[in-house]
Amino acid sequence: MLREELPEDKGEIPGTPTYESIPLSLDRFYKRKGYEPINLANSEYWRQQNFQLAYIAWQRNCKSKKLPIEIFIKCKTQQKIDGSNSDMVRKFFQENFRTYAIREKSGLLTAYYEPVLRGSRKKTKKYYSPIFKRPSNLPSVSKLRDGAADNTDSHSPEKKEAEIGKKLYPTRKQIIENDLLKGNELVFLEDSVENFFLHIQGSGTITLENGKRIRVGYAGSNGRPYRSIARWLDANGEMPLHKASMENIKSWVRNNPKRSDDMFNYNPRFIFFQEFPTSKDPSEGPQGTLGVPLTANHSIAVDEDFIKLGTPVMVIEETQSKSNNPRSFFMIAQDTGSAIKGPNRGDLFFGTGFDAGRRAGSTKFRGTLIIFLPR
Repeated sequence: MLREELPEDKGEIPGTPTYESIPLSLDRFYKRKGYEPINLANSEYWRQQNFQLAYIAWQRNCKSKKLPIEIFIKCKTQQKIDGSNSDMVRKFFQENFRTYAIREKSGLLTAYYEPVLRGSRKKTKKYYSPIFKRPSNLPSVSKLRDGAADNTDSHSPEKKEAEIGKKLYPTRKQIIENDLLKGNELVFLEDSVENFFLHIQGSGTITLENGKRIRVGYAGSNGRPYRSIARWLDANGEMPLHKASMENIKSWVRNNPKRSDDMFNYNPRFIFFQEFPTSKDPSEGPQGTLGVPLTANHSIAVDEDFIKLGTPVMVIEETQSKSNNPRSFFMIAQDTGSAIKGPNRGDLFFGTGFDAGRRAGSTKFRGTLIIFLPR
């Protein structure tokens, strides 16, 4: 599926993190949300996980200073174990965590990835489509929200939207058509379609003309809500929703170049980027909201109103038939997304590059999220 979920805009470029202040203990937090105990240790889902890679994600987790205090303490007091020993890692999670789930209807599980694109520091005939740095005049997200909240009277929806628009940063269409970010370019890409999907994924690796690779990631947004271009295609009779995969949309753009801007501008949201250091470790993905590198197949974006970042999570697919073999993933909650809302809702990070993108683009299923709470 398309990644319509981007990291929550905190209104500032991430810097040195500070410990999160949580008014409720994790126990009380999860009880208030309706989580109840569930036995996972003896299930087939649990036994079939790749615990070696999961432990790498856990170790990265422990380097964050945004962890809930209970998970921070578990990181600091855990006995040293051999991460290459799957049985030892499995035993660590079984003995140090209790498992809970919300007994509500299943939620939507999708996936995202980090694309690898080609680009240039300078605009050329080949590299013409820019991504932009965060502008200095961008209001904080709190001011953007205040501007929207000021318009809660009984005006008509159309008038209210117009008044809110005056207080918000310009839309995608306004930014592009009026060249509002000229001089603020970070990198120029060779394909405007890939540029748009980079906005949706929120991060990417870019190979420059000299062969050097750089990593770019989320630095803020214009505060506008995301509007699905898949819905635009469906509403205009161009493509039904169930066929609106990333590859199908790219094919449509290639066949309809004169209409692509209308489709792209249907989404008013616009993302700003910053450059991050590249890593020599190929297993390190882009940085998530937790402030640590994501790990392919073991990092998940969640709704912080239901799952605190840093929490281990088991994803189990809902199936209608006992004969089906449901998918399951042992993940760590290390990212968020503006459209990841509600219980049992998650976005699985599948890694970097073409194969990860192909998997992510075809992933959409109903499922349950089981959380691991430190003992």
